[in-house]
Amino acid sequence: MNEPIAIDIGYSSTKVSYKGKTIRFPTAISFATDVGTQFGTDNVYEFEGEKYYVGQEAVSEESFTTTDYKFLKKFAPLLIYHILKKFNEHSLDTPVDIRTGLAITDWGNKTDFKDRLTSFTVDGVTLDLNVILIPQGAGTIIDWVNNENGGEYPDRISVVDIGHNTINFLSYVNGKPVKKDINGYPGHGISSIVKPFTSYLENTYSMNFSQLEAIQIFIKGTFMFNGEEQQGVVDIITQLKKQFVSKLFNSVLVNDKKIIGISNVVLLAGGGATLLTDVTFPKQYKMVNEPVFANVRGYAV
Repeated sequence: MNEPIAIDIGYSSTKVSYKGKTIRFPTAISFATDVGTQFGTDNVYEFEGEKYYVGQEAVSEESFTTTDYKFLKKFAPLLIYHILKKFNEHSLDTPVDIRTGLAITDWGNKTDFKDRLTSFTVDGVTLDLNVILIPQGAGTIIDWVNNENGGEYPDRISVVDIGHNTINFLSYVNGKPVKKDINGYPGHGISSIVKPFTSYLENTYSMNFSQLEAIQIFIKGTFMFNGEEQQGVVDIITQLKKQFVSKLFNSVLVNDKKIIGISNVVLLAGGGATLLTDVTFPKQYKMVNEPVFANVRGYAV
């Protein structure tokens, strides 16, 4: 393999950066059942005694939905194998260099997670990985400094990285992270509005929706049912976005008010940052380019 592959595994989507290109697919896993039909193709893998769908094909009411580290530890090897199979130029019988990350709230598990990824077997193929772990949020700072600021660190730079389950807050002084200024806010990410949105869909249409299905609808911003756009869904999405912004201003941006105030630059990144495009912030705030890919671009530097 000529260069490392960068992978950012989030609880709603997985981002990949390789050779200057980025892709994204749902972090979706579900059990695969042989229905006896030979028509069509599937992404089905055998892993630790079970068969699973991975990615878009796993997005259904049967897909596993969790924001727990145990899910990440269990299925990160399967997601990485799925990615490497897609990049079929790679030889899976040689060590592969991987750069990936963990949320601040999960960072205490970094050794456990790295050990889990070092060697594993899928479809009877054993992979050996050389793994470098980077905290989520730090990748955004690395990306912005190298790709947007000529490689120069401001005296103090901070990042508000809004993920699916967690908001990561980090601050760097003179190009180095300040440990006491690093915070993770579990439960404050996009999942805080996806859960009530999922309940709304289920109660309104009397059908089951996984959170992954609901996320797809929420991101799209519209929903067609029986051939008609559902204005009620559009309205609830708008309402929930406003609630999310209000909650952000009354949680993270209050708790870290001092650090934010004295930062030369405050980066906004992560999938949740896309909900803030119409919000007016103080002038030191910067919405990064394609915020959902900021971390993984930084991992690739």
